[in-house]
Amino acid sequence: MTNSLASLRIFADALEPTAAFYRDVVGLEEVWASPEVVVFGRDPMIVIETSDDDARSEGLLGRFVGAAFKTEDAEALHRDLTARGVETAGAPERQPWGGILLHAVDPSGNTITFLQDGRTGGN
Repeated sequence: MTNSLASLRIFADALEPTAAFYRDVVGLEEVWASPEVVVFGRDPMIVIETSDDDARSEGLLGRFVGAAFKTEDAEALHRDLTARGVETAGAPERQPWGGILLHAVDPSGNTITFLQDGRTGGN
């Protein structure tokens, strides 16, 4: 049996601006929406969910998510994010293992990562 990632839940205190960030900035395909949840993609699904008091009290909102989205050019993406007014944790940084990481903050304060494979150019 092979296992793979099926979905990732990201909590939001402002659903529409947060969903717009993942749709328009990250570039994910929206596949379903309700007043409390917006689903992107299918394999895996990225689920943006309105946070409730439990999610807030458990620290599931406004945190480092630990999710990385692929990018071909972290430097160009950093320039684009900065031009859009998206908060980042600074310029992309090459890691000892060769990849390049760029951290950005969504409208609900969650930090996500963009990952450029070290073999695709850049710094």
